[in-house]
Amino acid sequence: MPEIPPKVKAYLVSPNVLAREQLRQSYPDLEQVMSDPQTRKAIVDWLTSDDAWVEANASFAMRCLEFLLENASEEDATVVKTFLLHPDPLVRLRAFEFLLTLYFPDKNREAMFLLLHSMLFDSDDPVRVVGASYIDRANAIGELRQFLQRWIKVAISRGWENTRSYELVGQLLAR
Repeated sequence: MPEIPPKVKAYLVSPNVLAREQLRQSYPDLEQVMSDPQTRKAIVDWLTSDDAWVEANASFAMRCLEFLLENASEEDATVVKTFLLHPDPLVRLRAFEFLLTLYFPDKNREAMFLLLHSMLFDSDDPVRVVGASYIDRANAIGELRQFLQRWIKVAISRGWENTRSYELVGQLLAR
């Protein structure tokens, strides 16, 4: 299994844009190393390891998924799909975003709808909120109206009626 190059790892763990920009200046070849297919393979391989599921590595896993997002491909989708089960909501959100990049808005509408359904039933409200916003952006309210009407009822039974996602879905249905 190839190792993620240390400078790429440093870039991915950097918490902000300023720190990442400093790394770009320190390593003039950083872009080239990051665009190397071996680097991408090393990141995908790391994501298949148990380390990607360790709570302390959640932020790094999220950043690795963000890295893959730039050139999202069906090839990586199998690995990324597993992260829909990750305990960290931000990691799940990045996995959803990666997959939506493959299907949104009309590349594979049925697959997109399945992802949006899953997002709306995520245990974390911010993930549900993003799912609702994608429904709006995809102009899919009409196609998903019946699902959204049922979702409102299920949301009440789950105690989600005071959440932002409940409010957004209500707004979508009011259109």
